[in-house]
Amino acid sequence: MRQTGDLPLATAPEPTNEPAPAETSTPILAASVIVVRPHAQHGFEVLLMERSASSRNFAGALVFPGGKVDAGDAAIAQAAGFEQLWPTQSGLWAPQHMQADTVASLYGAVLRETLEEVGLVWTAAAQLPEAAALQSLRQALLAGLPWPASSPIATSVLGLQPFSRWITPQVPNFSTKRFDTWFLLAQAPEGQLASADACEATRLVWDTPQGFLHSHQQREILLAPPQLMTLAHLSRFASIAALQSYAAGQAPYCIAPVSIDHEGQRIVCFPGDPLHSDATVWMPGPRRLVMRNRWFEPVGGFEDLWR
Repeated sequence: MRQTGDLPLATAPEPTNEPAPAETSTPILAASVIVVRPHAQHGFEVLLMERSASSRNFAGALVFPGGKVDAGDAAIAQAAGFEQLWPTQSGLWAPQHMQADTVASLYGAVLRETLEEVGLVWTAAAQLPEAAALQSLRQALLAGLPWPASSPIATSVLGLQPFSRWITPQVPNFSTKRFDTWFLLAQAPEGQLASADACEATRLVWDTPQGFLHSHQQREILLAPPQLMTLAHLSRFASIAALQSYAAGQAPYCIAPVSIDHEGQRIVCFPGDPLHSDATVWMPGPRRLVMRNRWFEPVGGFEDLWR
């Protein structure tokens, strides 16, 4: 049921209702990873990490592991088998006009950030890394040291797949900066136990996509729009195999939301919404969300996430 004060679905606001952009600089290139693992009763579950309440970006929200791309990330990916992976995936990246070196930096950022924040790393031939070597490398990264040129762990990018791209709106909702974030998909490495770094990630949570959405609806956790909509998309797959099959045959879609303030409420519109310049519907779920007391939800209620 639409509540009083919501923006009418087919009516654009008066120009005075749309604020000037809060941030117009070029978005920072970043990468996140959707880590999934099998679940006996519900197909699979997803790993999210809770950001520190003092963080300037996504404070207190549950997000996918990841972060901005650093200068040495392409080299990390090259040493982890990117040249072998690129011929099989280059066609998926072509619609977004992505070059190999830029894509390599995204894969390298995922390897580095995931190890730093949640203690997981993908290795060649699914080899279980020696615990002491894994901990030593993680501690070095957390101390600000670069990824070593001759790493004691044989990392691999071969299990990573592109899934989607999200660009922070010019009026940010949960951050002080804008990001151009590519979401990759990967199954959790076997035999490894995820652990929070107690800095970027204050705690880790495994749950099914439906479970996270229910917890957000009950105000037990906080999800930003990219996580909320991505989890709604993931909830449509019955298994990891079905999810991976989709990602392998589908170029990653690009979502650049538009934020609008109307009658004291923040509205976020996605492609396909009448107030968005892109009329193409790229993902399932509602075309807009409304913020109420910092929690975003579909305008018509949470049942809209599955329509």
